[in-house]
Amino acid sequence: MNRFMFGIVMSIGLVTGCSSLPSETGSGEPGVTQPRDQQLLGATESTEPQLFLVEPLPADPNLEIELLQLTEILFSSDLDDEQKAQVLQRRSVVYDFLGLKTLALVDVNQALELKPDLVEGYHSLGIYYAERGEYAGAFEAFDSVIELKPNHDYVYLNRGLAAYYNGQYSLAMSDFADHYFQDTSDPFRVMWYYFAAKEVDSGRAEEQIREQWQDADGDSWGQAILAFLVGEKSSEDLIHTAFAGSEDQQQLNYRLCEAYFYMGKVAAMNSQNYAALNYFKLTLSTNVYAYLEHRYARSEILRLREAIRAEEG
Repeated sequence: MNRFMFGIVMSIGLVTGCSSLPSETGSGEPGVTQPRDQQLLGATESTEPQLFLVEPLPADPNLEIELLQLTEILFSSDLDDEQKAQVLQRRSVVYDFLGLKTLALVDVNQALELKPDLVEGYHSLGIYYAERGEYAGAFEAFDSVIELKPNHDYVYLNRGLAAYYNGQYSLAMSDFADHYFQDTSDPFRVMWYYFAAKEVDSGRAEEQIREQWQDADGDSWGQAILAFLVGEKSSEDLIHTAFAGSEDQQQLNYRLCEAYFYMGKVAAMNSQNYAALNYFKLTLSTNVYAYLEHRYARSEILRLREAIRAEEG
C-alpha cells in the first residue's frame, strides 16, 4: 500500500495513517496548487501560524450507489448464510466510509451471527469498540482475530491502538513493535511505535525514532510527517508539503487529516493543550471517516479536556 492505512479496506484491514477507500475516484475538482504564504498562513506579523480550514469532503456518490445495491441484494437475492454475512460485512464497510458508524456496527454483528468465524467481522468489531472507548469488547474481538488468523496484517496495529487509548502503554508498545517489524520502511508504523514508547521511556523513545525515521522511506508523505515529528520540518513546511503533493481536493483532505492529527500530537506532548484541541478538531473537519487519525481525534480531544480540567483544578 502506498500509505500506511488504517481505515477498513476492501479486505477490511483497519488502516493507519489513513485508509484506502473502496472507490479511489477523485472529487472532480481541479488539482490543488500550493498556496502562497499569505494565503495559507495569513498575512500577519504573529509568530503563530494561521490554521488553514479545509473544505470537508462530501459523501461519495459511488459509495451511496453501492450501499443501495448491497441493500437490494440482501432483500432480493436467495443467499445462504455465508453469502449474506459477506454482503453484510461489505455493507458495513460502506457505512463506515460514509461515517454511519452505528449502522456499520449493526451489520457487523448480524454478519457474525450468520458466520461466527468471520475474521474480518471480528476485526471490524474490535475497531468500532475501540473507537467508542469500549476496550474490553475491543480486546475480545481482536483476540478472536488472532486466534482465527494469527498472521492478520492489521490486528496488532489495531489492538495496539486500543491498548494505547486505554492507557496500557507497555501492551501497546509490544503490539506496535510487532507491527513495525513487519515493515520497517513504513513511516506510520514508526510513529505509533514511538508514541507508545514515549509513554514508557521518553528518552529511549526519542533515540529510537531518530534511529528509525530516515530508513522509513516507503512513503514520501509519511516520511514528511516523520521529519516533522523529529523537528526536521516545521508545521508550516508540513502543510505546504501536503498542498504541493496533492493532485485534487480529495487527496488534500486525506493529507490534512493526517497532518493536523500529528501536529496535534506534537502540541499535546509539548503541553500546548488548546492548540492541540484545535488541530484535532481540524482533523475531524476533513470528514475522512475511515482514517485512524479521524477515528481517534475524538479520543485525543477527551484526553486533552481531562488534562485541562486537572490543571485548572
